[in-house]
Amino acid sequence: MKILILCTGNTCRSPMAEGIVNAIIKREHLEKEMRVESMGFAASDGDFPTVNAVECMKEIGIDITGHRARRVTLQDLNDADIFYVMTDSHKNVIADAVPDYEDRVIVLDVPDPFGQDIGVYRECRDKIRDFFEQEFRFRLDEKADK
Repeated sequence: MKILILCTGNTCRSPMAEGIVNAIIKREHLEKEMRVESMGFAASDGDFPTVNAVECMKEIGIDITGHRARRVTLQDLNDADIFYVMTDSHKNVIADAVPDYEDRVIVLDVPDPFGQDIGVYRECRDKIRDFFEQEFRFRLDEKADK
């Protein structure tokens, strides 16, 4: 399963989410079943994650310093099995680009912390982490029931 996590610039929310999901995938030994990438709808290819994103992720033992922003393409959308987006407006972009995939989009409802202090980034990180811990617990329970 290919998971695509999307935000606007791919320097804050989605790289933090990618780091968190990769940590969960590794912890649950799902590397052969799942892979995750993050991208942005308005990303400048090659941009580094923000300093505050790197710092608050480091606080929970996840290193995202190697991340580089990527702008999502239609091919990327076509290659993904499921999409996690940060806002309803992100969901609408996917629905407009590939209407048949709208049912594969899950909205986290996480505001953009760009340009704000590290406390806002921590809140963002914690909301993302809580969401994906619950999401993976649900998916693993569902898988165990089959």
